[in-house]
Amino acid sequence: MLTKLSNSKFLIPAMVALIILAAGTGFYISLKQSQNQLVQNNELRGLFWPNPKQIKNFSAKDHNGNAFELSNISGKWSFIFFGYTNCPDICPITMSVMANVYQHLANYYENIQIIFVTVDPERDTTEKLSSYISFFDQDFVGLSGEPTIENSLTRQIGIPYYYNMKKENNNYLVDHSASIFVIDPKTRLIAKLSPPHQPEKIIEQFKNIKRFIDEKD
Repeated sequence: MLTKLSNSKFLIPAMVALIILAAGTGFYISLKQSQNQLVQNNELRGLFWPNPKQIKNFSAKDHNGNAFELSNISGKWSFIFFGYTNCPDICPITMSVMANVYQHLANYYENIQIIFVTVDPERDTTEKLSSYISFFDQDFVGLSGEPTIENSLTRQIGIPYYYNMKKENNNYLVDHSASIFVIDPKTRLIAKLSPPHQPEKIIEQFKNIKRFIDEKD
């Protein structure tokens, strides 16, 4: 009897301690999950364009000289980057990143397209744009058109750019946005991906964005 009582004295506190530990562990895991979810929600919220903007019809020429308009982005997820072929750093780096992103996403989704819009149409001829685009991926789309036209993608999205002109030659630089813009299959501008750009990061951002939009729609 004494042995049983002695064992009970140790057993009961031990059981209580285990219960407290289990409860504490469960609370910690739940708290951590809530914190992770909050961080993820905050990060996702930071990606979205305020009040998704419906893109209106526009007129442009692709890198093959064919007409390209609103119907060409309808039903697709479009990643759009604005730059120019003479860009020495930001553009080739970003396009290389997007080549990696596309190669991964194309294995899982059929309605993904990468679009490069030139903000320097005077120098970016159809031939030059075609050569530039195909260097990164044959499936990429290059667009050219007057960026100052009212309904151009450049104007609709509100892309800032500035020509650093030098009168004595044609080797000027163009300051422009380094962000990537995402338009959903319903032709709504829904997200802005800010640099620095990394393939894994963009892939994860896209999956979160798509999941959110699919749930809402």
